Amino acid sequence: MTTQSSGWKSAFTAFLDRRALIMLFLGFSAGIPILLIFSSLSLWLGEAGIDKSAVTFFSWAALGYSFKFVWAPLIDELPVPFLTKTLGRRRSWLLIAQCLIICAICIMAFSDPSLGQNYLYQMAAGAVLLGFSAATQDIVIDAYRIELAETEMQTVLASTYNAGYRIGMIVAGAGALFLAAYLGTAKGNYIYEAWKTTYLAMAGVMLVGIFTTLIIREPKVERIHKDYKRVDYYRLVAVFFAAVISFVLSYIYSGTAVDALKEQLGIQDSFLLFCFEAVRFIGSGAVALAVGASLVKMGAVNQHMAYETWVNPIADFFKRYGIKLALVLLLLIGFYRISDIIAGVISNVFYQDLNFSKEQIAEAVKVYGVIFSLVGGFLGGLLAQRMNIMKLMFVGAVLASSTNLIFIGLVKSGQPLNDVEISAGGQSYTVHPDETGAWKIKVPVDSLKTAQTIQAKASFQQDNAAPVTVAMPYLNGADANQILLLPVTADNVINANESHNSIVVRGQFAQTLQDNQKLQVLLDGKPFEAVLDKDGIFSAAIPGKDLASSATQKVTAQLLNGQQVQASIDRSYNVNTSANMAGVLDIDIQPINLAAADQGQIELKGKVIKSYSSLWLYFAIIVDNLASGLAGAAFIAFLSSLTSVSFTAVQYAIFSSLMTLTPKILGGYSGTIVSNIGYPKFFLMTTLIGIPILLLVIWVGKLLRDHNAQLNGKGE
Repeated sequence: MTTQSSGWKSAFTAFLDRRALIMLFLGFSAGIPILLIFSSLSLWLGEAGIDKSAVTFFSWAALGYSFKFVWAPLIDELPVPFLTKTLGRRRSWLLIAQCLIICAICIMAFSDPSLGQNYLYQMAAGAVLLGFSAATQDIVIDAYRIELAETEMQTVLASTYNAGYRIGMIVAGAGALFLAAYLGTAKGNYIYEAWKTTYLAMAGVMLVGIFTTLIIREPKVERIHKDYKRVDYYRLVAVFFAAVISFVLSYIYSGTAVDALKEQLGIQDSFLLFCFEAVRFIGSGAVALAVGASLVKMGAVNQHMAYETWVNPIADFFKRYGIKLALVLLLLIGFYRISDIIAGVISNVFYQDLNFSKEQIAEAVKVYGVIFSLVGGFLGGLLAQRMNIMKLMFVGAVLASSTNLIFIGLVKSGQPLNDVEISAGGQSYTVHPDETGAWKIKVPVDSLKTAQTIQAKASFQQDNAAPVTVAMPYLNGADANQILLLPVTADNVINANESHNSIVVRGQFAQTLQDNQKLQVLLDGKPFEAVLDKDGIFSAAIPGKDLASSATQKVTAQLLNGQQVQASIDRSYNVNTSANMAGVLDIDIQPINLAAADQGQIELKGKVIKSYSSLWLYFAIIVDNLASGLAGAAFIAFLSSLTSVSFTAVQYAIFSSLMTLTPKILGGYSGTIVSNIGYPKFFLMTTLIGIPILLLVIWVGKLLRDHNAQLNGKGE
C-alpha cells in the first residue's frame, strides 16, 4: 500500500518539475499559430465574403508543418551568428522562429480580404510565413524537449507540452472568436477592424513564448563535434534555398501549362482537377530534388555534410525495418489521420453555415472540444500502458472515422424546407435549398431590368405557419438613381438578438468613386464611414443598440464630394425587441450587380436561415474530440516507438510532417467537394475513407510482429 501511494505521489510530483513547467509554456507558444491559419482564419475569410473553396485552399498555408522535415536537419546543425553564442543552439533558433511568427500574424492583421485580390495575396503570404515559422518553432521545441530530460521524464514533458498546446489553441480559437464577436463582427456583419485587433492581440500573446525562451536554460547535451567550416554551412543553406526556389518556380510556371491542358481537354470533374494539381505538385517536388542533388554532385556543398544532414536519418529507418515494412509504415503514417483532418479543415465553415453564432462555436469547439480532446489524450496514454499499441491504433482509427457520422445527424437536426419561391423581373421560379438552406438560381438580366425588387418566400415542410417573405431591392440602371439603401436586416426589422450586435447597413452604388468622393451612412445625424467593394456594394457598421433606440428609425446614405452632398437616400426600418425569434425562419438574399452579369444571365443567391439543435452540436463536438484525442495519443506513441535514438529529432519531424501532409492537401479541396455533394455525403465520404486505414493497421500489426519475431530469433 505504501509503495503504491509512493508511486502515485512520485508520478504527480513529476508534473511540478521545473522542466515540465517549461514545456507547459513552450507548448502554449506552439499552440497559438495553428488555429490562426485554420479555423479562426476560415471564419474571418467567410465573414469577408470569400468563397468556400478559396477558404479551404488557405489550409495549404499550413503545409510548412508537413514539410518541416526538409529544413529540420538545418535547424539541428546550423549555428546562428551571435545568437548561438549568447543563447545557445536551441534557444537562438526558437527566438528567431517566435519573432517571425509575430511578424507573420501582423502581416495578416493588416490585410483586409474583402478589399480585393491583392489583399488576399498579402494575407496568403502572411499565412505561408506563419506556417513556416510555426513549423520551425515546433522543430526546435521537439528537439529541446528530447534533450532537456532523460527518457523516463519524456512522457511527463510530452503531457505538459500537450496541455500547454491545447491552452494556446483555446486562446487562439475561443479567445480570438470571443474577442472578434465582442468587437461586433459576425456573418453578414463583417467588420475588418474587429479581426485586425483580434490578430494583433494574438501577436501580443506570442510574447509569452519569447519571454519563456529568454529565461529558460539551454539543455546540456554532449554533441558530437563536426569539423566543418562556416562556409560549408552557408553553402548548405544556399543549396537548400536553391531547391526551394526551383520548386516554387516550377510550380508557378507549370500552372500555365496545366491550365491550358485542362482547358483544351475541357475537364470539369473535381477529382480529375485534383489529380492534375497533384501531378503538378509532385512534379515540382521532383524538380526541386533533382536541382538539390545536382548541386551536391557538382560540389556546390560538402558532399559528406549533405549526406550526413539529409540522408543518414532516412537510411537508418530503412535499414532497421527493411524496404517493404518501412514503406508500409510510411503509408500508414501518411493516411492514419486522414478522416478527421479532412473533416476538420471545413468544420468552422460548417458550423457557420448551420447559423451558429461565433460565441456558440467558440464555447462548443474551442472550449469543450479542446477539453475533451485533452481527456481523450490522457485516456489514450492510459490505455497505451494496458494495450498493445497496434490494437489501440485500431480502436483510435475506428472512433476517429465513425464519429464523423454524428455530424450528419447535426445537419438533419434542422427542419426540412419546402422549395423556395423566387419572384424576379415579373417571372416566378422555384429552387430547392440545400441542407444548410442555401439556394441559387440563374435568371435573365433583361427581365431584371424591368423591375427593381427580388422577392423570396420560404416555409417548413411540416409546419402550418405562414410562409416568410422577404424583398431585396436593386439598381436596374433604368432610372436616374445611382445610390440605393438595402433593408437594414433581412426583414428590415431589428429584433432583440440583432440589437445586441453591430449591424452592417448595406447599399448599392452604380458608379466608381472618384479620388475626392466617399460614401457615408447617417443615423440621427451621426456619420458612419462606408466601404465600397468591387461589386458596387457599400457597407457601414452601426451598433445595434443605437439603431434600436433611434427616435427616427431611419438611416440615410450620402455620396460626398469633399464636404458637398451629391446624392442622398433614406431607408426607414422597424424595431421589435419583444418578439421570440427562436425557430423563426428568415431569408437572406445576396445583393446583385447587373453590370457584372455574364452572358445575359445573373445568378441570384440567398439562404433560408433556420435553427439547428445546439444539443446535437455539443454532442457531436464532444464525442468527435474525445475520439480524436485518443487516436492522436495512440499515434504519437506509435511514432515515438519508430524513432532511433541517434536521429530522434529529425525522424520525428519526418513522421509528424508526413502524418498531416496528405490530409492537408486533400483538405484544401474539402470546400469544393462540399459545394458539389453537400455536407451529409461529405461526412459519409470521410467515414468510408477510414475503412482502408483499418485494413492497413491490421496489415502493419502483422508485419511488425513478424519483424520483431525475426529480430528475437537472430538475438537468440
